[in-house]
Amino acid sequence: MKRLYAAAAISAALLLAGCLPVTSETPVGTTTGFRNDNALYGTWKGRMEDEKTETYFHFLPDKNGGITAVLVSAQGGKEDAGWMTFALRTATLGANRIMNAVEATDNGKPPEDAMKGANIPLLYTINNGRKLTLYLLDEDKAKEAIKAGKIAGTIEAGNFGDVKITANAGALDAFMATPDAAKLFKAFIVLKKVE
Repeated sequence: MKRLYAAAAISAALLLAGCLPVTSETPVGTTTGFRNDNALYGTWKGRMEDEKTETYFHFLPDKNGGITAVLVSAQGGKEDAGWMTFALRTATLGANRIMNAVEATDNGKPPEDAMKGANIPLLYTINNGRKLTLYLLDEDKAKEAIKAGKIAGTIEAGNFGDVKITANAGALDAFMATPDAAKLFKAFIVLKKVE
């Protein structure tokens, strides 16, 4: 589960295969427009609770007007160490800063089939320009929101069925601008800016 979950969470440090993160058919911010968040640029480092070494996140402006994220982890042996790249588009909706992440490469290879083109919405906060916290959509909370009709989506059968938000751009952006949307996310990593 960790391998693909990490890809969704933009964390190259977790390398085991498994279930997908919550994805969205449409990037968040499509109706409001994407605008690069310059506060992300540079190098950040952090680790998940069960990691022994840090993962480095490098955020760079790209030629297409978006942001490229390059993640590097040297955790463990050659089986665990690796690097990944993601294409990012950021938007602000209400008080929520959202990052849309699409995996581009995994150790120089194309992403696994299940992750090709998958848009992973992340909520993020930046405190004092020095601390970046990334939040993933909590699968159980997303399922509850879909079942309650708060947001359109699909839930595959079984306890580990993948969850996809299918709301159109207008409905998605309207929902993601609310405090209720922010409650669907859970923190997964805290990063500190590298000088």
